[in-house]
Amino acid sequence: MPSTFLGLNTGLSALNHYQASLNTTAHNISNSDVKGYSRQQVLAKAAPAVRVRSSYGMMGTGVESQKVEQLRNAYYDTKYRDSQSRYSEFNGIYDQLSKLQTYLNEMKSETGYTKLLSQLNSAMQDLTSNPSNATYRTQFTQALGNFTDLINEVGTSYQNTQTDINNEIAIHVDTINSISAQIFTLNQQIMNIETRFGNANDLRDQRELLVDQLSELINVTVIESPIMYGEGPDAVDSGATLYELRIGGSLLVDEMECRQLKVAAREEPLNINDVDGLYEVYWVGLNDTLGERLNFNSKNITGLIKGLMEVRDGNNFEPFDGTIKEFKTGTEDGSTVQIDLAKGLDIDRVTLPMEGIITLNCKEYYYEGWEASYDDDGKLNKFLFKNLTVPSENGRIPAEIDFDTIDGKEGIVGQAIDCKGIPYYMTELNEFVRTLSRYMNDIYTTGADANGDKGLDLFSALDLQGKDFVLTPPAGSAAPAKLMSGDSSYYRINALNWSVNSQIMTDQNKVVVSYKEDIEQGNLDASGIIDKMIAGLDDRSMYSQGTIAQFLQAITTSLAVEVQKYDTFSDNMDEVAHVINNQRLSISSVDTNEEAASMIMYQNGYNLACKVISVLNEVYDKLINQTG
Repeated sequence: MPSTFLGLNTGLSALNHYQASLNTTAHNISNSDVKGYSRQQVLAKAAPAVRVRSSYGMMGTGVESQKVEQLRNAYYDTKYRDSQSRYSEFNGIYDQLSKLQTYLNEMKSETGYTKLLSQLNSAMQDLTSNPSNATYRTQFTQALGNFTDLINEVGTSYQNTQTDINNEIAIHVDTINSISAQIFTLNQQIMNIETRFGNANDLRDQRELLVDQLSELINVTVIESPIMYGEGPDAVDSGATLYELRIGGSLLVDEMECRQLKVAAREEPLNINDVDGLYEVYWVGLNDTLGERLNFNSKNITGLIKGLMEVRDGNNFEPFDGTIKEFKTGTEDGSTVQIDLAKGLDIDRVTLPMEGIITLNCKEYYYEGWEASYDDDGKLNKFLFKNLTVPSENGRIPAEIDFDTIDGKEGIVGQAIDCKGIPYYMTELNEFVRTLSRYMNDIYTTGADANGDKGLDLFSALDLQGKDFVLTPPAGSAAPAKLMSGDSSYYRINALNWSVNSQIMTDQNKVVVSYKEDIEQGNLDASGIIDKMIAGLDDRSMYSQGTIAQFLQAITTSLAVEVQKYDTFSDNMDEVAHVINNQRLSISSVDTNEEAASMIMYQNGYNLACKVISVLNEVYDKLINQTG
């Protein structure tokens, strides 16, 4: 038999439900413009019916408001963050490559390489008209100096960009740590509220918004699982959840721990022109030590930081890579390892640092100096790395390796990064200056200067003592069988230090115009050397891309193609992210028109519940106070 006041309680349950629904709707409308807010609604169900001893059997008891539900779709959240992370990566690459393109575009301006090559050609033409004219000789050396300065400026700009990117990476890592700490705090607050059967929807929105921001810097995996009281089939859902964030499978933050990331400068460069102090990102270990390095070269990691690192370190998947053929210990060069290349390497494209880190069968070793052997085609195909060491408690000790475990395995210096970044374009510029220097020096050193002395190298660079490297061997000497990393060679020239021989720049009598026999015969109008150099400016065989101008144009074209490619990639991923975001907003965003309609519906329900109570009040008044 139901209670006499069942109808009154039923009306009261409806009144409470519509009151909660009106409050929740008001909350939605108030937060309709708040970024990251998710629409909420009251989840209700019919209250348990009661059995009555009548033909109709059961009688309803009203409505139960179970909880205030947050309207989100985890699938759309995950897809949005993945696409947003990819967009940030591609857009980061696009922004940085656009800066590099700006420097090359300046090379094409009024003071760019086209203009300077034209001035150099004119200076050479003037010199051929009057080889002994001091003014024309000075104009020639100044035109050469202007051209080398242009390449130096571009190389320096690239290094400055590399430094800027490096600093930006450190800032973003600090941002990740800050966001992680905020999420950890929210995890604690949410769990504390929800384990007491409270409502933490607004805190959950703040947490999800932070995860959205985090995914722009680096992609994260969200794992949320319910907390159960008890075990097995008798376990009861507590209403709270465990919330984990992972980066590449490694835990970043949960309800118990908030791990931090840390940047640390590389001990050795990966490429010959890398600036000092480029950062790697590590997990923080015990006592603020460096833990495992975060491998941004993995396909499982995306985001803005990865995009920045790809531009900073990108070598177009062309690291130094060969096969381990020999390992020795106790030699005069300490522990050494020989690496054979499948394809000979031209000296103009050698990017190995003089000292660095070599990875042998996936383990890193330090080396100090190297030497390389030439094959029959004049390519470098065998490299011997010297003084291999490994870290120890007291510094570094000579490496000890069981050769059988590494024989035939891979030996690599640097990382294989599939992006044409700063190291790639620096390698292109290095090839440009080395090839041009070798070509012109071979012509220039066959002549004699105004004093009748053999011509010096026209292009060179200054060593640590401020002296020009001697690149052309003495007449009659045999070609070297090996290239030593510390030797005076074209390997020591790069886009940053390339210059005209300092002796030629300071003494116009050192300018070579003609051959020695012409000078000895008193032929003051002879200009055989300069004539060859003029022809060399348009020699299509100098580079595989063609002439000097065509090689530089090929670099600018390659960069323009890369910029356009990543612009397209970023636009596509931005469109994908936009579509997915619209889909998730269709579920979670607040539409004020819909909320206004819901408010009218709830208001009507509230009024009807009040009417039910009012009517039943009259019934009970008649029944109790006026009957009998």
